[in-house]
Amino acid sequence: MAMLLEELVKSIEMWLKLIKKPQEYIDPTLDPVLLVPGIAGSILNAVDKKTGRTERVWVRILGADHEFCDKLWCRFDPSTGRTANLDPDTSIEVPEDRYGLYAIDNLDPDMIIGSDCVYYFHDMIAEMLSWGYQEGKTLFGFGYDFRQSNRLQETMEHFAQKLESIHTASGGKKINIISHSMGGLLVKCFMALNSDIFEKYVKNWIAIAAPFQGKQLFCHF
Repeated sequence: MAMLLEELVKSIEMWLKLIKKPQEYIDPTLDPVLLVPGIAGSILNAVDKKTGRTERVWVRILGADHEFCDKLWCRFDPSTGRTANLDPDTSIEVPEDRYGLYAIDNLDPDMIIGSDCVYYFHDMIAEMLSWGYQEGKTLFGFGYDFRQSNRLQETMEHFAQKLESIHTASGGKKINIISHSMGGLLVKCFMALNSDIFEKYVKNWIAIAAPFQGKQLFCHF
């Protein structure tokens, strides 16, 4: 019986080795693309300052009311220009997994049934990957704490670092930015405050459904 089981295991292993996953299509000639979401379009994690424990609080379908009220409620502090958590022992961070794409893809990865209702850039990301884009080489995401001001210095610095890292990862190519809704305001603030950096790294910018007097914007630099 043991011999038969061993032979069966070996047969299964050989069969699995014969199954080859389809090779991912990659087009190295593509210019890098950065996706920037709008309000409520980034996953937000709450970090317990005492224990270091991290949990997703936005979006979270199960237990949403308790976690949202307990960890995400905040107030504006005019002395700093920041929104501060009501819970002083909690800080909010945006996950950087998958070169920033994880935070703007499926906003509640735990959902199985009806997960498409919390898709953000998911379908666009999947389509672009099929066109030959590659995560970390030609496709990136920029999630941010949408409770904060669009021109918060920390956000502006983080965006500058993102542009520089994409430029390096793509071999020195200029970047195409696609922003949605409030993401357009964030990009516009950055362009106004850091025009030299923007011109250095950005090739095209497409703003979809941004509040620019009801207009969509396409800029070529």
